[in-house]
Amino acid sequence: MKLVMTLVVRDEADIVEQQLHYHLERGVDFVIATDHRSGDGTTEILRRHEREGHLRLIRENDARFRQSEWVTRMARLAATDHGADWVLNSDADEFWWPREGTLKEILTVTPPRFGVVRGLWRNFVLRPDDERPFYERMTIRRAPDVDPASPYHAQVKVLHRASPEVVVPRGNHDALGRGLALIREWFPVEILHFPIRSGAQLRRKFGAAEAYRAGPDSRLPRHTAAVAARLDTEEEDLESGFAVDDEALEHGLVAGELSLDTRLRDALQGQKALPPALADDACYAAEIDLLLGTDSARRLPGRVRLLERRLEALERRRRARPRLTGS
Repeated sequence: MKLVMTLVVRDEADIVEQQLHYHLERGVDFVIATDHRSGDGTTEILRRHEREGHLRLIRENDARFRQSEWVTRMARLAATDHGADWVLNSDADEFWWPREGTLKEILTVTPPRFGVVRGLWRNFVLRPDDERPFYERMTIRRAPDVDPASPYHAQVKVLHRASPEVVVPRGNHDALGRGLALIREWFPVEILHFPIRSGAQLRRKFGAAEAYRAGPDSRLPRHTAAVAARLDTEEEDLESGFAVDDEALEHGLVAGELSLDTRLRDALQGQKALPPALADDACYAAEIDLLLGTDSARRLPGRVRLLERRLEALERRRRARPRLTGS
């Protein structure tokens, strides 16, 4: 089995080296990366991996952020040019962590009639910046938010069987095409997610909202729009609204809203991870239940529109059918 990861990056030098190292050490065979106008050293990191033979680099200088187009292109290249069996569409701030076994073992046991497997975001919060790498500072995980305007909202990403016809919608939350049926209620992979890692990174990430607005789908994701709006009024101290200080940490641990999770830190430092505790299994199940509830609400309008289009098509065919008359 060959597993290819796609990656869209822009100014991710603080995390992309660790992201690539982690996945290449854990079953990803090759990476296709699209670098969108990086100027912080990200490009040089990607070029080094390209020279080493396990990454293909595509540079995009368009002012517009065309995520769906770029990820779809990479996912198709994975199938047509790189012999992929499965494709993992990731962001630089995501680390795909199998609950049991390895990524390839999970994909091997996926029933043949299914082509899409989901992973669940597990969000890690910003801690006061003390110059250590993000993975040493950010060992506190928080419960997902039901509000889609929160950068910590409940969300999924997918792995999918390689296909030269796949379409990956914006956000990498789905993969559409023939043979890509979704297993909806199985989440064998956690995605350790580090969306806000410092004040400077926060302003770079959410300050680039104009690139979204100029793209093919000008609507901003709700969490991007919400944080971008706050940048206009709270630019000097916005990170303090997201950082969890010691007092907030103590309260959150007692309330069960925050949890200590050192898995990524330990993995990047070469330590062996312990299997999840029973309490974490229960927490994970609760987060899946929350996600499925919000997911159903989000998907219902689309399903209704699809049903309406099918009914309209049937009605058109019925009207177009020739009427038989008696002789």
